[in-house]
Amino acid sequence: MSAKSFELLLETAFDSPNPQVFEEGAATVYNDLERALREAKFSQGTSREQLSYRFERLRLGVAIAFVQAFLRLADNEKSKEVLEVLQEAIKAKNTREIDKIVQKRIASFDNLYHEIFVNPQREEILHLFEQTLDAGTKEELDELIMDGLELLAEVDWDAPHNPEEDDDDIEPLDEDFLKNL
Repeated sequence: MSAKSFELLLETAFDSPNPQVFEEGAATVYNDLERALREAKFSQGTSREQLSYRFERLRLGVAIAFVQAFLRLADNEKSKEVLEVLQEAIKAKNTREIDKIVQKRIASFDNLYHEIFVNPQREEILHLFEQTLDAGTKEELDELIMDGLELLAEVDWDAPHNPEEDDDDIEPLDEDFLKNL
């Protein structure tokens, strides 16, 4: 895989040629992990903590891309909290800080599961997000990046959002009307 694929995933998810996910840029985050993996392979001083931290930053970036794509399709205010948590975690200076940030607001992740089953693409994106959280290797993240690029290329981003799909937007039936049936 390549840093370019990672950049393209973020660009597609955010519908922006330069999404502001990482201060140093997505390619740098990807390349930093590759360098840390090479150094660890040849024992050139990269600590396990640094390797884990670089992996977590890439994983967070992939997760952010999937959540952003999900939000573009879902238009759900509560789900935006998940993106905020991930964006806060990306700024952490080590893996302990990342874990602390995510654990503190773990309940917000439940919001992603509202209304997903009315839209197969949202469901597929959420599945990729879940796989991202479970990924344990760079190779798994590379595969998810490619799967994400394929899926996001198929999404009709211009399709109008159908408010009738959202359970929260459906008005309850009038009780008097129901009694007259």
